[in-house]
Amino acid sequence: KIKLFEDPIYHLKSIKNKIEIKNMISAHIKDGVALTKFLHWIKQNKNFGFDELYLEKKLERFRKQNKDYIYPSFNTIAGSGPNSAIIHYRSSKNTNRKIKKNDIFLCDSGGQYKFGTTDVTRTVCFKKPSKKIKNIFTRVLKGHIAVAVNDLNKIKKGYLIDKKARAPLSKINLDYGHGTGHGVGFFSNVHEGPQAISKFNAVELKEGMILSNEPGYYEEGKFGIRIENLVYIKKKKNKLKFKNLTMAPIDKDLIEEKLLTPKEKNYLFNYNLEVYSNISKFLNKNEKTWLLESI
Repeated sequence: KIKLFEDPIYHLKSIKNKIEIKNMISAHIKDGVALTKFLHWIKQNKNFGFDELYLEKKLERFRKQNKDYIYPSFNTIAGSGPNSAIIHYRSSKNTNRKIKKNDIFLCDSGGQYKFGTTDVTRTVCFKKPSKKIKNIFTRVLKGHIAVAVNDLNKIKKGYLIDKKARAPLSKINLDYGHGTGHGVGFFSNVHEGPQAISKFNAVELKEGMILSNEPGYYEEGKFGIRIENLVYIKKKKNKLKFKNLTMAPIDKDLIEEKLLTPKEKNYLFNYNLEVYSNISKFLNKNEKTWLLESI
């Protein structure tokens, strides 16, 4: 008789030990430095006129400055304007487009380091965005924060956390067509289970698991928005909570502050402060000043 069951090693593998977590934290600090340098460069660039493929290569050049970087953890999604609305977009010679000042640019990328895997998405603008874009971006951010601050002692199943991520968008009848988060492994396994934050995942989240937190919104032919951090589950004083691994600023120019509650503003302030305290020593003076202004 053939029995169908899940390999128990699959569950054991998803729970990282203290050394693995420590190494993942280190990899994310190195990656955060590269991404922050890239974000500073792209936001300050006065010679505007680059295209998607150029930006993809430019980001990797920043990552390659670190001796522990090996190669991308997956094919970079560098989409602008209508291309950013394609969830699994891959820029090619045929689709590559020059970025315009009124575009928003979505960059989903990651690196394989000698001791950890990263996966991060940031959406940026180059001029004052429309009210509609700011409204939607802020709702995506509210969903992202709802996941990050979720009480894992009460709600520890992915499908329940997924509902929280979608709630701010659903208030204006919007949604996104992908899960809110996937499990993350080491090296080749940028996608790893059995845990996930999605509509149908009921695996109990446990200490040591690593997941992505990536709500978004996509308007076909127009624009796409996604904010993604990796998080791990930490136990402190017998209580479980998500801790951010990703260390990179979120574009302040896209946030409609009026839509954020005091708790959300406080979370954002503390996150940006944590980013600054972890990576500022690796930045030059201009990058440091810019990052300080984003707090």
